[in-house]
Amino acid sequence: MPKFDYTKIKNPVWSLPKIHLRDPAVLVHDGKAYLYFTYYDPKAKTWHIGMSTTEDFLTFTEIKIVSPEGYASPGNVIRVGDEWILCYQQYRQFPHYLCIARSKDLTTWSPPEKIFNTGPENKWNVDKRTIDPFLVADKGKYYCYYVGSTRWGKPKGHNLIGVAGSSDLKQWTDLSTDKPVIGVDFEWEEPDGNENNCVIRHKNRWFMLYSAGLKNQKIASAVGDDLIHWENKRLCDVPVFKESSTGFGAPVIIENLAAPGLYYMLYQGRGPEGHMSFFLLESNDLLTWK
Repeated sequence: MPKFDYTKIKNPVWSLPKIHLRDPAVLVHDGKAYLYFTYYDPKAKTWHIGMSTTEDFLTFTEIKIVSPEGYASPGNVIRVGDEWILCYQQYRQFPHYLCIARSKDLTTWSPPEKIFNTGPENKWNVDKRTIDPFLVADKGKYYCYYVGSTRWGKPKGHNLIGVAGSSDLKQWTDLSTDKPVIGVDFEWEEPDGNENNCVIRHKNRWFMLYSAGLKNQKIASAVGDDLIHWENKRLCDVPVFKESSTGFGAPVIIENLAAPGLYYMLYQGRGPEGHMSFFLLESNDLLTWK
């Protein structure tokens, strides 16, 4: 993206006065960044998938709604054959479940297709709902990370991250039936667990960023070799702005935005009044962001 110049960025990089911007997903294609996100109207209490494009992260095109009402949390876009696949969640009716939509041009999207919810073989997703998908293609197989929970409608409990596998994006097998792939192991993941994650290949291993905690949300990382087992969980060093002072998370690593060796992360932040905006940071190691 030749027009992108990080020295010109000011955070929050994108904020709307009456709409909460949440759960970003970004794909850089043909010199343009395609943004997909949860478009939440707090007055109407409606959820949609919104999309916009930018060439510099300074100005954004008019938002287009690309889902029915009641859908949220896009994870990412991947290329499959001659079409693009976008994953997100159904969030209006319980139980929540995971969906995909299809597009030829990244702008016009098909209606959502239900792809996954956990079944009786899953021993830890007590609430039997799934949210926050993220797709990874590797060696002819697709992996879909998801969030299950033990807290829906309860005074306490956790969100936990699992993963399912598929060869065709239609039939899915839960690969984490006995326990989540990201559980609650540290104080900074308390009191309510973890959610929204993204995964990339980095230095011959898989690298994950995820939201650590909900109420006191921060961004954490983990590494792994097989997309199932994760280790070295730690909090990332992320600066706090006034507009993100009460929590920040839902990270996405933007690939192909700048020269090799530099990474960019778009994420949501919550300010003192609860308003949600987007922030953009730079890193050379995926752990310390500035």
